Amino acid sequence: MGEQKFAYARILDVSESGLRVELREALARHAYVSLRADHIALQGSASVRSCVKKGSLYLVGLEFSGGMKWKPKLKE
Repeated sequence: MGEQKFAYARILDVSESGLRVELREALARHAYVSLRADHIALQGSASVRSCVKKGSLYLVGLEFSGGMKWKPKLKE
């Protein structure tokens, strides 16, 4: 519907091309979201690929968009 919403999500899995998060609210498939996770140096956008209800929460699969890739920081 074009409205902006903000939510905190718990990251369950992260890969080079996307991540899976746990949310309290469902997201529409193919919706675009903005991401920011400072603790893993991740910022960008993604599209919703899946959203499955699990108990009172939703497991949401996100695929990074715009050619974005994530790589973990190497420990020095």
